[in-house]
Amino acid sequence: MKKTILFAILILIFGCQEKTQNTNKLFDAEPEVRVRIINTLSEINVALHDKWTVKIDDSSEAMSFSNGDSLKLSAVDGKITFSANGKNLATEIDHLKINGINKSSTLEIADVPYGIGWWWAGKQNRIYEGDMHIYVGMDNTLEWVVKLPLEEYLKGVVPYEIGGDSPLEALKAQAVAARSEAIIALTSGLYNGEYHDLTSDVECQVFSGNNKRTTESDLAVTETASVIISEEGKPMNAYYASNCGGHSELIENVWPDRPRMASYALAVTNDVKAAALDLSNEKVAQDWINSEPKTYCNPNLGIELPLYSQQNFRWKRAYTKKEMSEMLSTDKDLGEFKELVVKKRGVSGRMYLADFVFEKQTISVEGELSIRQMWKPALRSAAFYIEENDDSYTLIGAGWGHGVGMCQSGAVSMAKQGKEYSEILQHYYAKADLLDIY
Repeated sequence: MKKTILFAILILIFGCQEKTQNTNKLFDAEPEVRVRIINTLSEINVALHDKWTVKIDDSSEAMSFSNGDSLKLSAVDGKITFSANGKNLATEIDHLKINGINKSSTLEIADVPYGIGWWWAGKQNRIYEGDMHIYVGMDNTLEWVVKLPLEEYLKGVVPYEIGGDSPLEALKAQAVAARSEAIIALTSGLYNGEYHDLTSDVECQVFSGNNKRTTESDLAVTETASVIISEEGKPMNAYYASNCGGHSELIENVWPDRPRMASYALAVTNDVKAAALDLSNEKVAQDWINSEPKTYCNPNLGIELPLYSQQNFRWKRAYTKKEMSEMLSTDKDLGEFKELVVKKRGVSGRMYLADFVFEKQTISVEGELSIRQMWKPALRSAAFYIEENDDSYTLIGAGWGHGVGMCQSGAVSMAKQGKEYSEILQHYYAKADLLDIY
């Protein structure tokens, strides 16, 4: 009885506890999405796990292939060359279509790049389902696009973004957030190109096919199907990042040109002491970075959190003075790097305006991401400071990501402490409601 009463009260104070009635839905049925998964390779090798067909350009005839067959696509002089099982079958192709006999048919693409430009960059064989469309893009590289239903797309997003072994309620919160981001992309064209609506890496949200799907992550998508977060009945960006470091950030300090929804006028922490701190103050921010705040995303407080939380809640990176000078000068003759002068920090301690002082010149850098990208690879977050040693520098930082919206580490922690997905969303998107879109 107590639980029923509490649930009713929560519904009254926060719309995210149940789906908002929506008589004018955005879509009549589940939409499809076109996701660009590759655009930097000039050659792609594919292994088929089921029966598939291949169509070339506008041809009505399809070539049939079976489980175990191998395909090879190459970009040659702005056109596609297509081979199967070591035999060249067609050249000078503009558009290649690869379709599975069944909706669940899968294929495996070798060496798919991910995290390009970031410290976790690599390549991996990945398994996909859906309709495949291949074109030649810029710089004579292949552009591979997967077209599939929205919910199937999300099943390839959720486990990669938050971890497929996360608690169900955290997975549900992630599913709603990822669906919201996808719908914003579909309705605004935020990430679109000639052939795609979304991209598959961190510039949008990570979609990596079937490799890490779990029963629980699929269930999270199914049980929240059609649900997004909204404000005033309109879809909103559901920003999220891996680990906020203990305090989220205001959107204007990260993306000053993006819409300032009411939910992003608030920055949150569940640590009462932290809430009273002025982390825009340099001394306070440095003390905070060196502290162990009692926040959801702190992996050292008895709640077992994912490895990415353990590695990134607090972090260090060291460079020799020569390495630092060469890296930060970006191939310019600036002389030795002398110091970083922080001009502005946000409410989470993330800097978004700083002067890089060199022997010959001072460079002013604005934007938390631009500051992070001064280092190669880019830093985990802009909540850091530099400690100078005799012949080296040590960067000491907090968190991983921009810090706006939902902290994925915090979501996992909240779920492990018994919070439902709607409560997690309430914490990070305080002014949002849930909305059915089809």
